[in-house]
Amino acid sequence: MKSASLLRLIGVSTLALAIAACGGAPDNAEKRRPPMGVGATAAASVDFAPRLVALGTVTPLQTVAVRPRSDGQITAILFREGDNVRSGQALFQLDDRAARAQLAQARASLASARAAAAQARGDFARAEQLVGKGFISNAVLDQRRALAGSADAGIAGAAAQVASAETLLSYLTIRAPVSGRTGELGFRVGATVRPGDVEPLITVNQLSPIAVRFLVPASDIQQVRTAMAAGALTVTARTQGELSGDTPPLATGRLAFLDNNVDPGNGGVAAKAEFTNNGVVLWPGAIINVILPLGQAAPRIMLPEAAVQTGRDAPFVWAIDKDGKVAMRNVSVAGRADGKVYLASGVAPGERIVTDALTKLKPGDMVRTRDGSPGKPPRNAQASDPVTAVAG
Repeated sequence: MKSASLLRLIGVSTLALAIAACGGAPDNAEKRRPPMGVGATAAASVDFAPRLVALGTVTPLQTVAVRPRSDGQITAILFREGDNVRSGQALFQLDDRAARAQLAQARASLASARAAAAQARGDFARAEQLVGKGFISNAVLDQRRALAGSADAGIAGAAAQVASAETLLSYLTIRAPVSGRTGELGFRVGATVRPGDVEPLITVNQLSPIAVRFLVPASDIQQVRTAMAAGALTVTARTQGELSGDTPPLATGRLAFLDNNVDPGNGGVAAKAEFTNNGVVLWPGAIINVILPLGQAAPRIMLPEAAVQTGRDAPFVWAIDKDGKVAMRNVSVAGRADGKVYLASGVAPGERIVTDALTKLKPGDMVRTRDGSPGKPPRNAQASDPVTAVAG
């Protein structure tokens, strides 16, 4: 009887120990969970000047499709494809034999009109002398006066015919309307061309000066307008993907135009910058980076682009406190450039900010960085040096 009671007591004790062990295991495991290894950087204060960086398309200030103003057959092409031409330079010669004959005929008519006018004026002068002596009547004098006036009008009409013939002849020598670079020929020698032809004879693009068209985002419109009101804005052109560095920019110009309405499709405003384009470094149709300063430099907190996340209400970062715990911190972004984010508020200089493993974090998590210390940055790291992540 006693041994049965003893066995029941031992069984109950064993069951109680097992239940206690099962209930306490998760808490112990949670306490033994190691800190998560993350990459971090110390927030650094630097001077940052806000700027607009946008993709722009190089556009000629003038693009002229050259077409004939009169029907004719091309007898000569006076340039080569791709030549740089001056305004007024002869490009094409059309068959002008008929036009020259018409001009000669008009000039002959003018000469005849002048001779007739000279005779009519002489007759009128003599009639004035004779009417005073009573040899002719006043009616004859009036007739001579009318003939002289008609002869003078004949000169004016003949001169107009000469001017018209000269104009038609000038249409047969086709000249460059602007200075620039020629493109591909649309017609060759021997072709008959007409003003209604769809394809132009040649297209001339003005290359110097030249424009770059780009879009000012809605968030930057007011800043650009304010900067324009303060004075001329300098615009820098760089190759696509290059925002700064040791290499000089492609060109430096000025902001020449800001459109007067917002594009409803993207909310931005079209703008144009003008460059002198010395050396023709900017080529029509090229896509380049346009950099437009928007204000004076001011102290800002610099962090890597990856450290700043987009939140529901505001951008945020994960800050590491002295105990190695992370907290979500809302920040205000002053600008972005060259893979860096510049903050106006939310982070103090020297604070450690997580730069990777961001999606795995939640407030209050313990983390550690390269030196394994949760309370201070690595001994050999500067304020802006990134700290490499260490696997847990």
